[in-house]
Amino acid sequence: MNHSNQNQVNALTHENSTITNSIITSVNVTNTFTRDQLQTKGIWDTGATNSVVTKSTAQQLGLIPVSQAKVRGVHGIRSVNVYDVIITLHNKNIKLRTRVTECDELSADKSVGMLIGMNVINLGDFVITNYQGHTAMSFRIPSLQKIDFVTGSKVV
Repeated sequence: MNHSNQNQVNALTHENSTITNSIITSVNVTNTFTRDQLQTKGIWDTGATNSVVTKSTAQQLGLIPVSQAKVRGVHGIRSVNVYDVIITLHNKNIKLRTRVTECDELSADKSVGMLIGMNVINLGDFVITNYQGHTAMSFRIPSLQKIDFVTGSKVV
C-alpha cells in the first residue's frame, strides 16, 4: 500500500450528533485501470484485517479481479475476488492505493460500499471519543505520537 504526500500530515475528523455504534464516513473508490470513481460510504472496522468493497461497488466500478483470496469472516472461510483500487478518504488529501477483497452488501440500501480495515487504520493514528454525548472519530497519516489515556490523565 502506498499513499500520497508521505512527508505531509493529513487528518480527518467525523463527528456524530449522538452516541453511535458505527463510524461511517464518505469514501471515494477509484478503479486503478479505468480511473472510474464511485462516491460511497465506508464503515471503519478495527476488527477487519483488510479493507473490502461490496459486490455492488465492484460491479458499478467495473473492477477486474487481480487475484483470489481465502478470507475468514462471520460466515466461515470463502474464496473471494481481490481488486486493486485507490481509496480517497473524505479529506481529499488522504489517498491510498491498496488491494481490497470483495464482500456481500454492508447495508440493505447498498449505500455503504466499503469497509475500511486495519490495513488502512494501521497507517496512522486513530481515535474514537464519546465526549458530551457525541461520538467523534479522528484519523491522521502518518502516526505522530502514542496516545495513552492512562498516562495522559495521570490516573493511578
